[in-house]
Amino acid sequence: LGVRVPLLTALAKELAKAEGVSFLDDFFLYPSVCYEEVILAYKLFGLIKLDIQGNTHYLGKLLAYNDSWASNDCLCSSFTEPKHNRKEYWPLIKGYLDSSNPWDIRFATIALMTNYLTDEYTPEVLELLKAVQSEHYYVNMGLAWAFATAVAKQRDRAIPYLHKGVLNEVVRKRAIQKCIESFRVSDEDKTLLRTMR
Repeated sequence: LGVRVPLLTALAKELAKAEGVSFLDDFFLYPSVCYEEVILAYKLFGLIKLDIQGNTHYLGKLLAYNDSWASNDCLCSSFTEPKHNRKEYWPLIKGYLDSSNPWDIRFATIALMTNYLTDEYTPEVLELLKAVQSEHYYVNMGLAWAFATAVAKQRDRAIPYLHKGVLNEVVRKRAIQKCIESFRVSDEDKTLLRTMR
């Protein structure tokens, strides 16, 4: 359809006030949906206040429509509840790393990056992401993005993962490149990372 994201965001805000969760219930009844409808549902999901059971229920249903990096990253940026309730959502989010669906794995990767690169969770997040083995391009790009973000947020814990032999080479090299291109990584660290290529 070509509807711009700012318009979808505005519509999601209106729907959140007018219809709330009933829009999502109706969305799941449609036999087929277009990309913009998926993005609208994802944005609306992020605006509706649900408890963990409700979020778990709707997230599981919404992930069935996650089939591109754009829809994936929209869902991750909309679903901010884990940032406010990390402990409660931790098992749910990390559980998606075990999925056979690469888009579920990318979802978990980006959700962990967005919500869990804290002093408390970073060590386990990095170990979980290190263990992901995938040939899927967008999973590997998500992993690279997560490790580059970890370097920016948790430098001392993350840089050791970028040494040769620790990560999949595709992920490692792309993470280093993302760090070098980042404004959040110091010039000194960029120089160090160039030597680690």
